[in-house]
Amino acid sequence: MKKRLIIVFFALVCLYNPVFAEPASGSAAQSAEATATEALQLRIENPRDAVRTFMSVMNDVKNGNADHIDSALETLYLDEIPEENRHSRGPELAAQLFKILNHFTFKIDAIPVELSGRTYVLPVGKEIGIEIALYRYDSGDWKFNYSKTLSRLTEYVEIVEKSQKTQQEDSTIDPVYFSARETMRLFLLAMNLEGGGGTSEAIATLDLSRFERAVSREIGSERVAMLKSVLDRYKYIDLVELSNDRQGPPVVLLSHAAGRIVIEKVKNVDSSIESWKFSAQTVADLPSLYDAFKDKPLVDGVVSNVEVPMSVRIRDYMRHNFPALLHQNFLLENWQWLGLFCIAFLGLGFSRVSTHILQNLIRVLFTSEEVSIDAAAQDRFMKPISIAATTLFWWLGLSLLGLPGDARVILLVSVKLVSALTGVWAGYRMMDVVGNFLQGKAEKTANKFDDLLVPLITRALKTMVIVFGLIFVADIFAVDIDKILAGLGLGGLAFALAAKDTIANVFGSLTVLIDRPFQIGDWVTIGSADGTVESVGIRSTRIRTFYNSLITIPNSELITAHIDNYGARQFRRITTTIGVAYDTPPEKIDSFCEGIRELIRKHPYTRKDFYIVSLNDFAATSLGILLYCFVKTPDWTTELREKHRLFADIIRLAETLKVEFAFPTQTLYLRNQETPVHDNVPVSELAAISKGQQVASEIVYNSLGNPPVVPPPVTF
Repeated sequence: MKKRLIIVFFALVCLYNPVFAEPASGSAAQSAEATATEALQLRIENPRDAVRTFMSVMNDVKNGNADHIDSALETLYLDEIPEENRHSRGPELAAQLFKILNHFTFKIDAIPVELSGRTYVLPVGKEIGIEIALYRYDSGDWKFNYSKTLSRLTEYVEIVEKSQKTQQEDSTIDPVYFSARETMRLFLLAMNLEGGGGTSEAIATLDLSRFERAVSREIGSERVAMLKSVLDRYKYIDLVELSNDRQGPPVVLLSHAAGRIVIEKVKNVDSSIESWKFSAQTVADLPSLYDAFKDKPLVDGVVSNVEVPMSVRIRDYMRHNFPALLHQNFLLENWQWLGLFCIAFLGLGFSRVSTHILQNLIRVLFTSEEVSIDAAAQDRFMKPISIAATTLFWWLGLSLLGLPGDARVILLVSVKLVSALTGVWAGYRMMDVVGNFLQGKAEKTANKFDDLLVPLITRALKTMVIVFGLIFVADIFAVDIDKILAGLGLGGLAFALAAKDTIANVFGSLTVLIDRPFQIGDWVTIGSADGTVESVGIRSTRIRTFYNSLITIPNSELITAHIDNYGARQFRRITTTIGVAYDTPPEKIDSFCEGIRELIRKHPYTRKDFYIVSLNDFAATSLGILLYCFVKTPDWTTELREKHRLFADIIRLAETLKVEFAFPTQTLYLRNQETPVHDNVPVSELAAISKGQQVASEIVYNSLGNPPVVPPPVTF
C-alpha cells in the first residue's frame, strides 16, 4: 500500500500524465459538431427554434464569428427585397433585429412549438409599440415576417435606443459588466476561446473577494473551469432569458442541493461602481456543484471545449481511485497532507540536481572560452539559486493539490514571497558571474573599450534585475501597478526635479561610452583630480590618484568638464638642459651632441622622426645643451624606465668622451699648463661626428645588444 501511495504522489508533480488527460477525442468533437449542424437545419420548423437559432447565431456574430451570419439570415423572410439588394440589406436587418430582441428579457422555452395558425407574435415590446412577428410560409419554415417586423426595424431601433439611453447614463454601474446577461456573454465568450486564452477574462466575471489577491488567480482558474463544466451539463444558456436590466435583482441560474449559481451586483473594492458578477457564494459552492454534475452528459447542442486544470484532474483522480484518503484531518484531506510531504522532499532533491547541472554548465562555458572562473562569485550565485529552485518546485507542486482557500493563502503566499525574493537575489548574483565572463573575454582583447564597457553592462543588468524583480513581486501579490504608475505621473514633476542629478549622471555615463574620452587605466586630469581611471559606473567615475587615494566624480560633470587624457598620448615628451663645463672644446660638444642623437636613434622606445639635441644656452656656470625628444610608451612606469635608461646612457657617453658636467658652484683650482687636459681630440668635424657615433653605438650595443633588443613594458 505504501509503495502504491508513493508512486501516486510522484505522479502528482508531473505537468502532464495520460491518467489525467481529458477524455474528449477528435472524432467525438466532429460528431458533436455534425449533430449541432444537423440541429441547426431543423431549428426553423417552429417559432421557438427559429428564435433560438437567430439569437444563438447572432451572439456568435457579435462575438466575432461573422461567417455564421448566413444561418441567421435563414430565419428572415427576405423575398420581398429585390434580389440585388439582399446581400447588403440582409445583414443590416439581422443586426437591427438582434439589437431589438437583445433589449428584452423573455424565455425562449415559453414560445410554443406547435401552432394551429400561421402567425406568432413574441410577447415583448407591445407596451412600447414594437411588434415582433413570425410567419409560417408555404415551405413549412417559420421566419420573421417582413411586412409587420423587418420593414419597421429602423423605427423600432429608435424606440429601443431611447429606452436604453436612461440606463446607459447610470454612472454607478460598470460599463463592461453592466448586466447579468452581459456578464454571462463575456464569460461564455472567454471560455470558448481555444487553448485557454480567455481564462483571465473569465476570472474577471467572478467575485473573488473572499480570497486573498495573491492566490485569486490560481483559485479563479480552477473555478471558471468548474463553472463552465457545470453549465454545460445543466442547460443550454439562452442569453435572452437573462435579465439585461442594470438595476434588477440577482439572477439565479441554478439552484441545487450542492449549491447555487447566482449573478448579482458586486461593489468593486477599488472604486465605487458596481459590477454584475458570479456571486462569492457561487464561487464557494462550485467544487460541490462540480462534483454533483461532472458525471452527467453534456446538454444537447453544447460542444464543450473547457480544459479542466491539472489540480482539478488530480482531485478527481484521487476521489475516484483512493476514496480512503479523502478523510479530512486538520484543515486538509489525508492525500493532500501526503502530497505536501512528497513535494517538500522532491523539492530538496530538485534543488540539488538543478545546482549541480548549473555549476557544470558554467564550468563548461568558461572552460570552452578559456576564461577563469571567479569561485567566490559562483558561490554567491549558487546559494540563492538553491533556495529559489526549492521554493519554485514547492510553488508548482502546491498549485496541483487544490488546497482550500485558507491553507492555500498561508502556504502559497509564503512560498511565493521566498521564491520571488530569492529569484531577484539569484538574478542579481548571476550578473556577477556574467560580468566575470565578460571581463575575461575583454582581457583577451587589445582594445580597452570593452574593459570600460563591461562594468557598465554589469551594473545596468543588476539595475534591470532589481526593477523587474520588484515588478515581478508586485505582480505575484496582485499589486495594481497601473495605479502606482498613475500616481507617479501625478507627481512626475516633483520626481523629475528630485531625480535630475541621477538622470544627468546617466547621460554622463552615456557620454563616456559614445565619445570615449578615456579608457580604463588611462592617466587623466579632470578638474583638480589627477590619476588613473579605475572604473566607470552609471552614476560616477572613480580615479585612483598617484598617492593611492580614490576620487569619485559624478558622471554629470563629465559632460562639461575639460578632460586631459595623458593615457591617450602617442608619445611622451622628454625635455631638459644638460649643463657642461665652459672649458669643453666645441669638437667635444659636437661629439657629445651627436652621441646623444645616436642614443635617441638607437633606443627602441624613442621617436626617430623628430628630436632636438643642440647647444642652446650660455648659462652662468655652464654651457646648456637642449635635449628635446619623445618616447613611445604605453604607461608612466615604462616612460620613467626608458627616461632613466636614456639619461644613464648619456652619463656613460659623457664619461667616455671626457665631457664634464658643470656644477652651479664656484671652484678655485690650479692647473699645470704643461699637462694637457684633453687628449685624443678629433682633428676634424667629420672625425668628431664619426667618433661620437662609434662611441654611442658601442654604448647601446653593450647594454641592449647588436641589434638592440626592445625591452617589454613594465608589468607588476
